[in-house]
Amino acid sequence: MSYLHIRRYRPEDAAELHDLYYTSIHQACQNDYTASQLDGWAPQRFDRGRWLKLLELLNPRIVECKGQLVAYADLQQSGLMNHFFVHGEWQGKGVGKVLLRHLEDLAFELKLPEISCFISISGQPFFKSHGFKVDYSLSSEVHGQWIENARMYKQIALS
Repeated sequence: MSYLHIRRYRPEDAAELHDLYYTSIHQACQNDYTASQLDGWAPQRFDRGRWLKLLELLNPRIVECKGQLVAYADLQQSGLMNHFFVHGEWQGKGVGKVLLRHLEDLAFELKLPEISCFISISGQPFFKSHGFKVDYSLSSEVHGQWIENARMYKQIALS
């Protein structure tokens, strides 16, 4: 997928990233969660200031295709991927695979022994297909809605 470009986050990406976040959750997870759960997890309206602070903290990597933001994810120094989202219209096209490979390479460079993430029911098959294992399942409250997910992890082969 040579037409994909991965770069660092810039503050002017914030509004488009919120749209990406929203469509990712509402399209990919609609068969596993109720409409109320999806709205609680990813509301259409959002507090721009809080969203900007979150993105600044996450400092994600952005995947672009011809100027359109199609995916984003972060990798913290602890090895945690807090956000990993592919735009609803770009799911199943290899974008997530390219982004995950990029983060795994970064984890290797940083000498992280493991990467982990909290993944929705809908996203677990993708991560399992890329070598992640379920550590434990949990339910988290988000804006009054309980969302089931799982902590997943993958060992990074350090040589």
